[in-house]
Amino acid sequence: MAKRKRLGPVEAFAAAPPAAPEVKAAGVAAPSSVPIAAVAGDSAAANALAEVTSALEAARAEGRLVQKLPLDRIVTDYLIRDRLAVDAGEMTALRESLAARGQQMPIDVLALPRSHPGQAPRYGLISGWRRVTALRALGADTVLARVIAPESQAAAYEAMVEENEIRVGLSYYERARIVMRAVAEGIYPSKKQAQLALFAHVSRAKRSKIGSFGVVVEA
Repeated sequence: MAKRKRLGPVEAFAAAPPAAPEVKAAGVAAPSSVPIAAVAGDSAAANALAEVTSALEAARAEGRLVQKLPLDRIVTDYLIRDRLAVDAGEMTALRESLAARGQQMPIDVLALPRSHPGQAPRYGLISGWRRVTALRALGADTVLARVIAPESQAAAYEAMVEENEIRVGLSYYERARIVMRAVAEGIYPSKKQAQLALFAHVSRAKRSKIGSFGVVVEA
């Protein structure tokens, strides 16, 4: 009987043919992972930025955004001021407070129309005359302000008077004087309507007393 030839380990493994090289079809790119997470993140960031921008623009338009404005752009005589006398001691205390703690409460202004396109923006003062005066005395360059848009000039006067009624009460003479000046400027057609609009939140008796001081103002 013929003997079978035994293959050694080296010969057995060497007999296996090498693996064929991988052939790629021409013009076909290798598959790559699409950065879906990155695209979604960019989209979410863009949406969040648009939402914040829209909210800021709405707050600015509605007068809810406090802005830092150049102090020399504030026109203090835009309205006829209702306050005549300023207590020296109160002004000193206000200046000391502003110097020590800075401005805590913004003023209210409205944007004035520009006479030509290149003119720097200016703002008519509605409320906050004492703060503006004190800041100018301290040599400040800027003031914190809300830029509001009253529906009419009458609404601007009402905002000014209400601010002073809440913070520091005016004298009856000052109250009667602003009523008379508002009528003289054509803001209101009569003294009665001016009193009702400017002092809508005071008692009837107080409005009557304001009206009686109108005689003194006229004299």
